[in-house]
Amino acid sequence: MYVCFYKEGKKSFYELKKSVKVLKDVGKLPFFQKKVLVISSKDTYYYKDTLPKTSKDNIKNIIQNQVEDTYPDQEMDFCFNIAKSYENTIQVNVFVFKKSILDDVKKDFDFNYVLAEPLCFKSQENKILIYKEDDIYNILALTQNGLYAYLQLKDFSKDYFDLFIKGLGNFEIEDVTSYEDVELGLYVNAIKKSYKNYPIFLDYIANIDLKDYKRFQGFKINEDLVFRAVMYFLIGYTAALYVNGKYYEEKVRKIEYLNKKLLPYIKSSIARNTESKTNYKEAFVKEYKNTVVYIDPIFLLDEIASHLEDKEYITNIDIKPLNPQTPKVSFTVNTQEPFKFLESLTKDKCIRDFDVESPVSKNFQKVYSLNIKADFSCVR
Repeated sequence: MYVCFYKEGKKSFYELKKSVKVLKDVGKLPFFQKKVLVISSKDTYYYKDTLPKTSKDNIKNIIQNQVEDTYPDQEMDFCFNIAKSYENTIQVNVFVFKKSILDDVKKDFDFNYVLAEPLCFKSQENKILIYKEDDIYNILALTQNGLYAYLQLKDFSKDYFDLFIKGLGNFEIEDVTSYEDVELGLYVNAIKKSYKNYPIFLDYIANIDLKDYKRFQGFKINEDLVFRAVMYFLIGYTAALYVNGKYYEEKVRKIEYLNKKLLPYIKSSIARNTESKTNYKEAFVKEYKNTVVYIDPIFLLDEIASHLEDKEYITNIDIKPLNPQTPKVSFTVNTQEPFKFLESLTKDKCIRDFDVESPVSKNFQKVYSLNIKADFSCVR
């Protein structure tokens, strides 16, 4: 694997095999080697958002629209990963950068993968990683799927670090690794590591699945060779069809002969064995209606809406019976005052219990998205 690290207009090149080798220059690289462009966190704009659960192509289109709306007068590009997936929604980490970076690097390095520096990290256990890049502290929450959450700080503060940890919700921390001597409060036994003569992400990137970050084809196709191969295949395929056609024509004739002889006997056998069957549908429906209480979805929607203040709104809702009398409602609410909204739910007599599925986080518009599951004791 060959890596180009772009940072504030400067490009550094590395070769990754069993160890990291610093390259002064890159010439003609092998066709089938991975060539990865990593863009420094200092050259990206980060935000985290909650989106509907859908295909990756649809997710890309949604993020593309967000980026175009946020930067209408600039040509921007982006990369992202799925931090966590829920029943109806997903959380994504999005890194936006200028398209001109790709054009600049392409002059010297024919890359076929592009990702932001924080997306290069992953861990087999839930880990907090802290390192410093120039004058910026980077705090990453990592899982076996990659980046879970991310924070940049100009000046490290234990209060901001604790707030970051609390925002992770039910993220169970198994390890803390720090490249800096900072105060970590409860995590005084954090593993301390030392910097090397290359960016630390190079020790992690080999574990990343790069298929979601593929951009350009690594080698050019010989169109003449492809055309010849297709022509030879079509000629051979046509000949095979002709030979097989003769064989199957004979088989079809035999099947048609047997069908004419046997069909009258098959029809008469079916007629003799036809018996009436008892229909249990009506009795079942009557019994079912006697045991199941009707759940009014309009009542549940009104009940949730009664907690909404101005500029708060619901993006997703799913109503499922927990048992024949009690519904379970999953919904996503967007609010600028999440704690006030949660407090109002605790006072609702119709809500028997509720749970916040994901960490409380805000997007680049300073709006918090809460994924909530609630058990209702009232049905209408």
